[in-house]
Amino acid sequence: MNLTTTHVRVLNSILFIKDSRTKDLPKIDGHGSFWTTPSCIAVSCMPDCDGSTEVAFGNLSEFQSKAGKLLFDALLETPSRRITVETVLAEKILEQNVLNGTTRVRIWTDGFRDTEKVLISLE
Repeated sequence: MNLTTTHVRVLNSILFIKDSRTKDLPKIDGHGSFWTTPSCIAVSCMPDCDGSTEVAFGNLSEFQSKAGKLLFDALLETPSRRITVETVLAEKILEQNVLNGTTRVRIWTDGFRDTEKVLISLE
């Protein structure tokens, strides 16, 4: 996978990393910095009024060198074999094809709840 990066101002400071067809979004309780369902991960990020968030898909080796904090490392159900990153308004930020119906997802941030970066590795 090639490194794909964008910078975006995120309304409500929540990003959804999910199977492209899922409607099963996690309940956001305001505690912690991520929430999950079997096919979706919601991650808090920089509020739009404070600036943009770097969002990227890439390889594990590319992100380990950025010295971020590993926030999430688990399997995500991906029956459509496509993962999208979306805002709360369902605006697609990034999209990536995956090989299997279950994908290992690792997410790195800068370690803060209002993180300036969300780096996503897919295996």
